[in-house]
Amino acid sequence: MSLYRFKIISLYRNYSQAAAAVSNQPHNYGEAVDKKNPSFAKSLYVGNFVHAAFTKNTKEVSLPKLNKLFGICVSKEFGGLELSSASVSEAYKRINFADLRENIAHGSVVKCINMTGTDEQKRKILPQLASGECVASFCIYENKHGYDIQNNETKATQKNGKWIINGSKQWVMNGERANMFLVLAKTMDECNRPESEHNFFTTFLVKKSQNSGIKITAEGNHYNVTFNNVEADCILGSENEGLNCYTMLFNSDFLESSSATLGEVKNIVQRTSKHFHTHDRSSLIKLGKLNSHLYTMDCVLEFTSQILDTYDPKSDYELILARLFVSETTRSCLNLLNDLGLSKKSFKYIENSLLFEGRSNLLPVVGALLGIQYAGQFMAEDVKQLRNPLMFPKYTLSHIMKIQRSLKNKPKLNHYIEKHLHPSLQKQALDLEYCLSRLQFGIQNMFINLGPDTCYYQMILERANSVAMDLFALAAVLHRVSQKLYNSNTQPYPTELIFANVFCNSIREKCSQSVDEILDAPHNVVDPHYKVIGQNCFVEKNYFFEHPLKRNIF
Repeated sequence: MSLYRFKIISLYRNYSQAAAAVSNQPHNYGEAVDKKNPSFAKSLYVGNFVHAAFTKNTKEVSLPKLNKLFGICVSKEFGGLELSSASVSEAYKRINFADLRENIAHGSVVKCINMTGTDEQKRKILPQLASGECVASFCIYENKHGYDIQNNETKATQKNGKWIINGSKQWVMNGERANMFLVLAKTMDECNRPESEHNFFTTFLVKKSQNSGIKITAEGNHYNVTFNNVEADCILGSENEGLNCYTMLFNSDFLESSSATLGEVKNIVQRTSKHFHTHDRSSLIKLGKLNSHLYTMDCVLEFTSQILDTYDPKSDYELILARLFVSETTRSCLNLLNDLGLSKKSFKYIENSLLFEGRSNLLPVVGALLGIQYAGQFMAEDVKQLRNPLMFPKYTLSHIMKIQRSLKNKPKLNHYIEKHLHPSLQKQALDLEYCLSRLQFGIQNMFINLGPDTCYYQMILERANSVAMDLFALAAVLHRVSQKLYNSNTQPYPTELIFANVFCNSIREKCSQSVDEILDAPHNVVDPHYKVIGQNCFVEKNYFFEHPLKRNIF
């Protein structure tokens, strides 16, 4: 009995230390838990289901006739359209995919000015951006460092009271047409805090002119922009706080790019649907999967837009999950199109855009850090009680019983999600709640097994994010299907119900597998072994390839 008590206290201690360490882990996306208006997606990590966001009704999207998308994010005060997130999403679904980069770059700069610009800057610049008189782009990344912003070399120094920029930026979208650039430059030399080991950056707005010292060269679909003693027009935001703008730029286009991707896939399917061969069973199954993917992506974007418009406009994690889900599902769609005999030339452009999306490797880890930091903060009260189990015996006993039920794969379901759905979706609601409880149990055990180093286990974090993404998508599908069933004269087996059933079954299976792998971490997960094998391919290159008869791989 004393040994059992010792193990329980040890587990609680590890769990408490991990939760406390994770809640204090610094990163650009961290924020305090809002108890009155909790995040829908982040709450999945703690086993809570935010009914307030889930029960919002989807509104009809009224979209004006648009020739260009320059002013859709600009307020009416400055000559823009000030569209809702749902309308913006719908507009980008209809955009020509070839024009996507231009509009994404322009819109991202507009959002930064909206968030960090002064009133005078907004009055002066936004009307020009809204009308298209001035086209904007951002210059952030450099060839040597990519997404490692801290080591960027472009500098801005003061000379005669003016900021002068020198350096080179790569992968600039819309570089040739743009006549205004948002530039991130190092200003460490001008900083009054030299004791810090971090570099400090400032965001500048620079207008292009004939003799401005800006040189632009094309490189594939992007441009390189070189600044040679270029005078900045103004600072955007605060001096030495430019990384705040970078954080905005990093996730500023998730809704737009996801919507445009879905719109392009729909166009490809529509253009080529008459050429599909549907006389055999295999082709019909592939077509069914293809249409199911299109439906689920549509549900996710609609649900995300609704949360942004009617619940929480600062839903950063929802946007990340939506972008990841659309990217992953689009790849599945392209594989199905290829299996159905469609030439790769038909979708080469969108395939390349997914392959060279540099953020796709970062987003799962960034998303998981958002979720587990929220969990660490949310569980602060739990941690307090679990650190003193003898002082809180009632809570400790209930927690032990909860763990026992989860270990037997029979979690207690007490969120009553089915009350907020159409009666036909009762089984799917219970499956969603089951997966929700399993994810919470997986996160708690991840804290216990990995301790304060939880943040450094990348592949385990990716699994946690994957489960959260699937649950977010399932909630979106059930929300859409429930509203459709309530608002229409349904047949005995409507198509919407079939979509929900198929998707729910696949998500429950995936969730169960991923949570089992999280529970087995780190010892029974094979990713670290693959890493070692990958390293050995370089370390033992000569051994493997020059002496095949002498090596003993066992």
